[in-house]
Amino acid sequence: MHQLIFCSSLRQKSLQWIYAYIITDHLLLARFFLLYTVHAQSTNCQPSRAWVLFICYFQVIIDNYFNISEVYILLALNLFRYAQIVQNQNVYEAPTSLMIASRLSLYLIPLVAVVIPLITGWNCIKESIRGSCSILCTNIYIEIFNLIFAFASPILLNIWVICACAHHIQLKSPLHKT
Repeated sequence: MHQLIFCSSLRQKSLQWIYAYIITDHLLLARFFLLYTVHAQSTNCQPSRAWVLFICYFQVIIDNYFNISEVYILLALNLFRYAQIVQNQNVYEAPTSLMIASRLSLYLIPLVAVVIPLITGWNCIKESIRGSCSILCTNIYIEIFNLIFAFASPILLNIWVICACAHHIQLKSPLHKT
């Protein structure tokens, strides 16, 4: 961490999405160790119903939120990289309000997508005292929406953006003209 303070090349705005991804990875790792400790301790005693519910909701919400966020962070990284390649200028010098809005939406939209279905009853939680809890969708339409929102659309958009970058580079390459 001290390297970020002293080394100016590591504090570039262009690295913000990479740092966001790394931080999210570390938070997922911390979540794993925390839940491992909780589940290892719960084998010694019979936990209360409230504790099991809290751990299940914590596990399901945090796990899904971070996984969805990571996919969209990679999409944001690739979109900014594409814009930088095509425009041939530093897109990270955009107005601060635009950068803040993009960051907030990147973190709020997955949270809403995970919490709202639980609140409305579209998803329910399959509890497990000794194991891990999981989300069950109440109908096929919600399951399809979750798959499209959480996995299919960001992955397909990432593939499209990477292909568009490669195509643009190929068109502008001096090797292509010879």
